[in-house]
Amino acid sequence: MPSLADAYYLVETVVLAPGIASHEAAHLLACRVLGIETAGVAMPDLFAPDVALSHERIESFPADVLVALAPLLCNSVLALAAFTLAPAVGTPVVAVPAYWLGCCFALTAFPSAGDTETLYETARNLPRLLRPVGYLVAAPLRVFTVLPGSAGVAGFFWLLVLFALGRTVAA
Repeated sequence: MPSLADAYYLVETVVLAPGIASHEAAHLLACRVLGIETAGVAMPDLFAPDVALSHERIESFPADVLVALAPLLCNSVLALAAFTLAPAVGTPVVAVPAYWLGCCFALTAFPSAGDTETLYETARNLPRLLRPVGYLVAAPLRVFTVLPGSAGVAGFFWLLVLFALGRTVAA
């Protein structure tokens, strides 16, 4: 029998499916641009809290950061586009789905704990003089992602920022 957590993850996955798909597609795109081999497309488990794209081990810290943060850039652009389009279409039939997509993209823009789990390792691979800089970048990203609910809360506030920007651009 499914647990309450399973039911929550099922609803969350179904409601946010476009954002989850674009989040994983952003990781995939970053891997392809950086020449990192991937093991196929990430398929969500409807009852799991996280989806992960399998890729080869990343040794480069800059590449690791780019792969981890790719969804923030990609989903933010998609959310902003949706929030800009929604008021411009003038009809609720198109505006409501555009607002929903904007919400999905914004709420799933931030990296998850799985996205940042290797940052300390790859920062260790930096030249000795650059390691402190790597750790200064890795530490807040990792701490942010391991705090329960941080991506959701940040995603909500990011949604408000992108919504306001979209409304401003559309005006």
